[in-house]
Amino acid sequence: MSKPSRLPRNFHKTFKPERQYINAMLRYASSGQAGDYQTISESTGIPTGTSSGKVPAILDYCKGMGLIALKGSVRSAVKKPELTDFGRVVLLEDPFMKAGISQWLAHFNLCSPLSGADVWYQTFFAGTQSLGMSFPRIKLESHLGIVYGTQKSGIIGPLIGTYEDEASFKVCGVLSEVNGLVVRRPAPIDDEFGLGYGAWLLQLISDHFPKRRQVPVTELDSSAGWRTIPGWDITSLQKVLELVERKGILEVDRHMDPWLICPHKSPADAWRKIYDDMI
Repeated sequence: MSKPSRLPRNFHKTFKPERQYINAMLRYASSGQAGDYQTISESTGIPTGTSSGKVPAILDYCKGMGLIALKGSVRSAVKKPELTDFGRVVLLEDPFMKAGISQWLAHFNLCSPLSGADVWYQTFFAGTQSLGMSFPRIKLESHLGIVYGTQKSGIIGPLIGTYEDEASFKVCGVLSEVNGLVVRRPAPIDDEFGLGYGAWLLQLISDHFPKRRQVPVTELDSSAGWRTIPGWDITSLQKVLELVERKGILEVDRHMDPWLICPHKSPADAWRKIYDDMI
């Protein structure tokens, strides 16, 4: 398993992930070009200033969402983004990420313990025991304050606003805030999302347990958060496994305790088909 390389607390410079700019970055990645932030800005139309701008944030969002991988040295000023299997199918089938499944999968990836964004990871995976599915904004602030050893205001950044803004990820609407109370919505269990959830599951198994042919459901959650990150309870977990199994992506051995997940496809094959059931 690779070493975690999550995006740091303030990678976003308070910018939300606007889908039009994500689209521009995916198109740039598909073109095979490389450039510094200024060059990428000129090529994509993503605004950038001399000292700061949206290009670094959007590049990082795309990376954290599992849409692109960056080739070459992390420290190099020249960035060469390349589409992942997920990024490629999004650009082909849902280029502006309007579909719920696109937004949910990007959200799951942002919460990843390996390669997501640290604030997302701390909120949706590491902190779920203490936060629960609804919590006062101030509780989230204090939770993050303890994690980072700082009581700065604004520590939450664009985390909540991302899911309330039409230009960003309001379709999945994972978080919403009313009168200081933040409510977290679990990922919906819809038939048309089954192929997407299946591809994500296979990717998790491949990333966290590359040499294993089957993985216990409990181990996959404690390592990769496959149940915790979407916010599923035990009943939902069983429904999701049934749904994905029906799609022929994997098999669940229910004779073992805990149950074992046995993949039937490669992640690459599964990613290509995530929109096949969309109406």
